[in-house]
Amino acid sequence: MTTPGATVSKTFAKALFNWCTTSLPASAAAAGTVDVGATSGCAANDVLIARHRVKMDMRMGWNLDSTEDATFNWIRPIPVRHGESVLRRTYSKTASNLSRSSAGLLDEARIIGGTTLNMRAIKRRFVFRAGVVVLILIFLWAMAIGPEPPARVTISPGELVRAVAIQRESLIDLYLIEHVDPNGRDAQGRTPLLIATSQQDWKTARRLVDAGALVDVADKNGFTPLMAGAMNGNLAMFQLLLARSTNLHAEARCADGRDLLGFALDGANPEIIRSVVERLPPMPQWKTSTRRALTAALQAGNKEQIRSLLRKH
Repeated sequence: MTTPGATVSKTFAKALFNWCTTSLPASAAAAGTVDVGATSGCAANDVLIARHRVKMDMRMGWNLDSTEDATFNWIRPIPVRHGESVLRRTYSKTASNLSRSSAGLLDEARIIGGTTLNMRAIKRRFVFRAGVVVLILIFLWAMAIGPEPPARVTISPGELVRAVAIQRESLIDLYLIEHVDPNGRDAQGRTPLLIATSQQDWKTARRLVDAGALVDVADKNGFTPLMAGAMNGNLAMFQLLLARSTNLHAEARCADGRDLLGFALDGANPEIIRSVVERLPPMPQWKTSTRRALTAALQAGNKEQIRSLLRKH
């Protein structure tokens, strides 16, 4: 298949060839270099034709496909010189004026290998830096959304008083664990221990005593936890409170006129009554509670308690 470039080249070559064959003999004859005749004209034409063919062969060796795009046509065979191998001519279709010894080609494998190593090093550095940045971002993100450290909440003693009054064991446990002051008071002056003993909540009363609750603190009416224990007749609690008492006044009266002995007589526990009588101070005259105690001892025939009451007056 003939390309348009090849057709143009061949047409131009034929026109040049015809011009040479027609004009050169006449000019040679006019100059006197050759004789005018068929023989001399043919000889000159033969010389010109031979030179023209050599030039055209060298020119057509490039075999340009078009006048616009000068691309190599690999279909056309490339002539090989004597003593030259085909593999040596793979670089170009034409012979180079430069010697191969003076121009050294770089090793393609070396170039690719060096570039690959550089790219790997760059990638490793990039991955390391990106990993450090990601770790920093994760740390900052965790600090931003993480739970805040629990703030220390101050619990007032009044909170413990209310918890004991409503008998909320969970709150009582929490407040005692937080070491809330067990000697707080409500509006009536009652301590948590007085409230617990008045409600006969002996378990909470014991925990409050162990937490450091004072057993001699009275409310606005003069009522103490020891009186509440005696009134309810709980000997174990009364003995516990009595052992922790540091400022016992057995003769002290409440706002209604009753004292510790009167509450013990209401509780009807003989051991509590005996303990209270033994701790009464000497009195110049008989009180309501001591008269009641003497009457009960006479009715029960308790001679020891009768003698104890007589010694106090």
